[in-house]
Order: sequence, then C-alpha cells, then structure tokens
Amino acid sequence: MQVDFSFICDYAEATNKINALGIGFDTIVAQHVPTRHPTFFLVIQMRATVVEAGDKNFEVHMIDEDGKEIIPPLKGKITIPRPPSGTESTGRIAMRFDNMEFPRYGSYSIHAVVEGHEMTRIPLRVVQASPIGLS
Repeated sequence: MQVDFSFICDYAEATNKINALGIGFDTIVAQHVPTRHPTFFLVIQMRATVVEAGDKNFEVHMIDEDGKEIIPPLKGKITIPRPPSGTESTGRIAMRFDNMEFPRYGSYSIHAVVEGHEMTRIPLRVVQASPIGLS
C-alpha cells in the first residue's frame, strides 16, 4: 500500500474524489497558548493492490516535539475496496478535527498508521503572533 498524497486543510470531503479547501497549511498562528484551532481536516489518499484491499485498522496520532501524544490515538477501520478490474484500488480519508488544543508553541506532527505501519507524517507548527504594530 502506498500514499498518493496527504495534507491538512480547512475543509474536505472524500467521496469518489477528494474535495478540499485551504490545502496544505502547516502553521497555526496563536496569540497565546494553550490555543485551540476551530476546525481542520486530515486528508489521505492511498493506493492498494488487489492483495492489500479490504478492511484495515487505522490510527491517527498527534505528537508534540518531545514525542508525546497530545490526544489519545484515534482508532478505527478503513475499507479499501477490491478493484472491480485491474490491479489497484483507492482508499480516501477526510478526517475532521474540531477544537484541537495545542498546549504550547512549537512543532507537532500528525501520524497516520495503517495495520501498524506509518503511512504518512504531516508536520504542523504553532507559532506566536507578532505584536500588532511591530515588525
């Protein structure tokens, strides 16, 4: 199984294709910490062979720069359909995160794991906003 692409964005839906807005942001600017980001989506498109298709265990981990989980791992199942013809099939995920709290400024990363194998890692930074009027 391989990842075709992965990103975080402001909004997404996954049906027969991915529809997304605000693709690929990697920085949250905050006046203070802890801070909450109202909503973002994790988007992943994976390609699987006929042999790899089927129900898979899926986990998402949000990690801080010290390697600690800032939320409990999100666990579920994803079904990658068997291709009707040919040798590959596509699985798509658009996972919504609401009111995600970031406890401090620094680097974070979102890790997506399928069947115990890390499929993608997306970096995300939380930085302090510049004081108004100063540059």
